[in-house]
Amino acid sequence: MNLLSLRYFLEIARTLNFTEASKNLHISQPALSQQMKLLEKQLGMKLFYRTTRKVELTEEGRFLYDELASSLAFIENTIFSMMKAKTLPRAIKIATVPSAASLYVPKVIQQLHEHQPDLEVQMKETTSFHVIESVHNKECHVGFIRTPQNLAQLKSKELHYLEFRRFPFQAVVSTSHPLANRKSIKLNELKDFPFLHYDSAHSPALFHLVNEACQKAGFTPQVICTGSELLTISYLVSANIGVTLMPTDMISLIQFSKICSLDIQDQQIESSISAVWLKNTIRLNTKHLIKVLHELKRLEE
Repeated sequence: MNLLSLRYFLEIARTLNFTEASKNLHISQPALSQQMKLLEKQLGMKLFYRTTRKVELTEEGRFLYDELASSLAFIENTIFSMMKAKTLPRAIKIATVPSAASLYVPKVIQQLHEHQPDLEVQMKETTSFHVIESVHNKECHVGFIRTPQNLAQLKSKELHYLEFRRFPFQAVVSTSHPLANRKSIKLNELKDFPFLHYDSAHSPALFHLVNEACQKAGFTPQVICTGSELLTISYLVSANIGVTLMPTDMISLIQFSKICSLDIQDQQIESSISAVWLKNTIRLNTKHLIKVLHELKRLEE
């Protein structure tokens, strides 16, 4: 069994016509038929129902076609890229949430360049939701996300993850807010103030952590606005539109003089960043990046 016989199978499955497929593949029809008989023998199952009038896929043939259609194209494109470059691809793509872009990505890039000075790193800053989708769809090799409470969503996307250190949450308010002169508060002291919340679809980890903390404190936040962008939420806080909760690694990125942060006395709410990548990663550059991530994790401990 080889890639060529699988490519022949895909063309027959697409056209459902041996004559048309043989023309498209520039191979004689008897030779094509022989290749398919050999493939069926190697697999131990029939892939086609063949009559003198038509060709149909068996249930096994349909399954094989659905699985192979995108995979084979990806394999062929990878081989073509390597043959064209005559070397490993020299670019690695990273998708990240903003706080990880500040905390971890610079260290990662530094380590990668020490190992491969000519390696190009292409970085995309986005939300946790889009990071997961980008890595799952193979648009990026590695991603940095807010660690979800429910790790099943990572498993469903066939992703490995590596969690880094956890950061406590603080309340974030405008310097003109009534609580601004305090060093710490109890969480339920925020219950009567307009609340700036996280978008549940694009920042699910932060959304669920904040929701659970507020419920534990005995109130439901009076949400005035939701969003997923750190900068936007920060602007709204500085304008005293509302209050919010943030992990300290995010707060460290805020450069607003009109914002202050307060410790939370009665709850220990924490959030972390995790790196994610596809299971069964075979790309050498990605494997080296994963080693770098594990070393960063070790240095944090």
